[in-house]
Amino acid sequence: MEQPAVDQTDQEIIKMLLENGRMSYSKIGELLKLSRVAIQKRVEALVEAGIIENFTIRVNATKLGQSVPVFFEVEVEPRYAEAVGNALAEDPNVVSIYQMTGPSTLHMHALLKDEPDLERFLYKKIYALEGVVRVETHLTIRRFKQGTGLEL
Repeated sequence: MEQPAVDQTDQEIIKMLLENGRMSYSKIGELLKLSRVAIQKRVEALVEAGIIENFTIRVNATKLGQSVPVFFEVEVEPRYAEAVGNALAEDPNVVSIYQMTGPSTLHMHALLKDEPDLERFLYKKIYALEGVVRVETHLTIRRFKQGTGLEL
């Protein structure tokens, strides 16, 4: 499959929207010396090509009461990897979940309220799933960077 062409202007638009997803097409056009309509057409093309998947916001989870960011390494029997991954992905506390190389492992990031919530999540959500072999739990003590995954 051929990759869509993304020129320097498209990259600049993406950078601006990554920084501020609410920036108006008019403001982007002003900064790039293009019309609002030209920016709108470029963004629509980026969406249609699947380069921009959605527009979202970043929320401060601590201020919403989810002050325990946790990473889990969930080792599962290979035949259960997809079922366990899908089941965990449905939980609203789960931020992201990926299947990793090596042993059949799922790498998961979750935001939880407190230590009792972590314990409940671990035993009632993860260990309750058929096929889970082992879980490593890593509490985050400090964040140095949180990005979008694509810093242009």
